[in-house]
Amino acid sequence: MTQSNGSLLARLRSLPLRYRLILPFLSLAFFGTFSLVWTAILSQNKIISQQEQQRLTGAYQSFLHSMDLRGRWAASLASTHARNPEIAAALAQRDRMQLIRLCYPAYQLMKHQYGLSQFHFEVRPGRSFLRLHHLSDFGDLLGDQRSEVRDALVSREAVYGLEKGLTGYGIRGVAPVEWEGEVVGAIDLGFEFGPIFIEEVKQQSDVELAVLIAEPGDGPRFIPLAATRPELVRSDPTLYAAVFGGGDVEFSIKELATDPFALLIGPVRNYRGEIVALVELGLNRSRTLQVIVRYRRWMLGLGLIGMAVSVWAITVVTSLFTRPITRMTSLARDIAAGRQMQRIEEAPSGELGVLAEVLNEMLSSLDASRRQIKDYADTLEERVEVRTRALQESEEKYRTLVESVPLVVYRLVGGGRTVFINSFIEELTGVTAPAATADQQFWKNKVYREDRDRIWPLMDRCLEHGEEFKAEYRIRHRNGKFVFVFDHALPVVDETGEVELIDGILVNVSDRYRLQQQILQTEELRTLSEISARLAHEIRNPLAVAGGFARRLLNKLPAGDENRKKAEIILKEVERLEKLLEKSLAYLRPFELAPTRTSLNDLVQSVFRNQGSLFQQLQVAWSVNPAADLEPLPLDRELLAGALTTMIEALLAYCEPEQSRIECSTSPGENSVVLELTISGVQLSDDDLEHFFYPFTSRLGEAKSVELPMAKMIIQKHKGVLKMTQTAPDQVRVTLNLPLS
Repeated sequence: MTQSNGSLLARLRSLPLRYRLILPFLSLAFFGTFSLVWTAILSQNKIISQQEQQRLTGAYQSFLHSMDLRGRWAASLASTHARNPEIAAALAQRDRMQLIRLCYPAYQLMKHQYGLSQFHFEVRPGRSFLRLHHLSDFGDLLGDQRSEVRDALVSREAVYGLEKGLTGYGIRGVAPVEWEGEVVGAIDLGFEFGPIFIEEVKQQSDVELAVLIAEPGDGPRFIPLAATRPELVRSDPTLYAAVFGGGDVEFSIKELATDPFALLIGPVRNYRGEIVALVELGLNRSRTLQVIVRYRRWMLGLGLIGMAVSVWAITVVTSLFTRPITRMTSLARDIAAGRQMQRIEEAPSGELGVLAEVLNEMLSSLDASRRQIKDYADTLEERVEVRTRALQESEEKYRTLVESVPLVVYRLVGGGRTVFINSFIEELTGVTAPAATADQQFWKNKVYREDRDRIWPLMDRCLEHGEEFKAEYRIRHRNGKFVFVFDHALPVVDETGEVELIDGILVNVSDRYRLQQQILQTEELRTLSEISARLAHEIRNPLAVAGGFARRLLNKLPAGDENRKKAEIILKEVERLEKLLEKSLAYLRPFELAPTRTSLNDLVQSVFRNQGSLFQQLQVAWSVNPAADLEPLPLDRELLAGALTTMIEALLAYCEPEQSRIECSTSPGENSVVLELTISGVQLSDDDLEHFFYPFTSRLGEAKSVELPMAKMIIQKHKGVLKMTQTAPDQVRVTLNLPLS
């Protein structure tokens, strides 16, 4: 099989270019044409099938609608007769002859002109009194099979639907008959549910119909009631059972007496909603199939014509395509043989024209190359000198680059001797580059002695075995400070595997190390906060017990008891501790911001307006100087306003009445907005400034002082930088930087 495939590929490769171009185009044309034809045929069949189903569904709905209209008509006629006082009186007096005289002529008229087949009188409790369509049968008890009669007598309203009576199925309407306020019976009128009815439906919808009645038994057995075409009632008993059991409409396509039919089988329900019959509707597909076959032949014929046109067009195109290639091939042979080369004067259009232009350019390039080789031979020495100067300049640029980078670049030779190191080593260690290269073991000696047991073995493996070296360690600067560095060395080995040289870099990572320490400290503080919260919860329980017992004790002590005052003191202190503990728990509880774009000027002015009464009470002057055109900031307005309010109240606790003043100003900063509070006439010590945001250290009440740490946490959550400085003995400045994003 593999050999046959190989020989086939070899034959294809040996074919002329024209035929190799024709074959794939022909294959694509064949596939495209017949794919379109096949897709069109499939879509045509699907559309026709959908239209047939829609038409059958419409006919089925028309059948059900006709049944409903007949039922309403029967109920209307029954109601009209039931309201006749003579008929009601005769039925109340059980006078059959009077009822026959009154109603029999009307029954004969409606039977012959409108197809009314049942005219029945019933008396309570559901017993047949008179059948005008069958005068000899009366007096029988109708029972549960006539639910319409029972429902009409009970509800006193007319009802209608399909039901089976003594003379068979009919589309019946039943109306109660009242006499002197009492229901004395019912009138039951019905239309035939059989051949006449389905012929009328056929004339309306132009489809064949058959009605099959289900007979009770072990399995449903269907007996034809009426059919416009006898073949319909024998189409598919299995499908009959499926529709009868599931209650859903089913479609199928069958061959009935040599004619193809599209069939719909649907359920027919009686007055109680039970499926008692099936209706089968058939649509003859003969004409439709003839149209499909005719158009299918047209599509296939057009496809073959298209294929023939494609073959002719592809042959012409490939001939036009390969003719210029033949000329270019001849030119290429002349170039290879070294013959006199001539340009292609008449270039074809399109891509082949581009190829001809490329060949002409190649000819020009070859000619220019010949002249250039001659010039190179004449000016070789001069060019070598120019190249040497360029190499020196490139080396100088590389050295300048290495000297400018903010890290140490070095090169070692076997044994660890430093042969090159840039000048950044002096900034990193305080050792000059010449001093470092003079030290034979500088690479190892620069490692701080406490880290040598860990680092030196790694360096030895790099020097002796050519392993890559990566490590972080400490070195001591000449000024005595420790510097944390990251050292990365890559050895270069020769053909025998011996280390020839080592290139490496040394990076200062002290800032990253300090950041890691800060992160660890933050985690420790978080752990401490969680421990504090747990401790506060543990304190809360015995405190609640003590408070409860103190209240019970106070309630039991009489008013004049000398111990009552002591109990009141205990209770007061317990309540104070409970409030402080509640504030502490609030301070330790985590929270999240809900930032929105907010004007800092509006927020500050709102805070100062809300504190106006407190300023007036403490006789402290104040002013707000907002900067114009400040960008809105992402702030949690409610939390930040609360934090600023707490800070202002804490600062007011240190102010002297009539001598103090608070000035607030805003200004734009570098990628931030700056808020400054200048408080004059305030007495704050260095210790007060240092512990200003600690709980229980300010002059605020104990409950309020607990809110100061929360205020600082809110500012830090906003990524704000808060700074308190004493600018004069009686003046303090609070600076808050809030980032723009």
